[in-house]
Amino acid sequence: MTEPGSGFERHFTATAYIVHAQRTLLLWHRGLRMWLPPGGHCEPNEDPVQAVIREAREESGLAVRVIPPPGLPQFESPAVLPPPAVILVEDIVRDDQPFHQHIDHVYFTVAVAPVDFTAAVPHGPHEWVDRPVLESRFSLKAPDGSLVSVAEDVRLLGLQALDAALEL
Repeated sequence: MTEPGSGFERHFTATAYIVHAQRTLLLWHRGLRMWLPPGGHCEPNEDPVQAVIREAREESGLAVRVIPPPGLPQFESPAVLPPPAVILVEDIVRDDQPFHQHIDHVYFTVAVAPVDFTAAVPHGPHEWVDRPVLESRFSLKAPDGSLVSVAEDVRLLGLQALDAALEL
């Protein structure tokens, strides 16, 4: 991991592992040429929970709710936001952008309405992946027909998202 102040930017992002019927959604990211869950940059004055809900809807077309951790306290004031499952520091290396990092707030979410797994999503190429697939290293076909290995962090967090949804 590169240290801050090294002449590059860091962007705050939010990622949604969307779970429905023990499957989670992966999207083909054209710029990074990899399979990832829905997510993107936090907008100015937007907290990470607002960002993850917005990004999930924009990229998947689905309304979601964040799975809070067990025992999360709630108060009349101040407001309590559920924490992310993990915060990742991701190096972003692309030909069309200068090197930068994403400080990625990764949330586990569930779709609030039934999902048609065969329906198109706004983002484009996608796969709904179930537990048996996530339990071992796997590849998915990219739009150009090549097989692309799914990153280990994506696979393992997908399994954790499925587990979190079971506890609801």
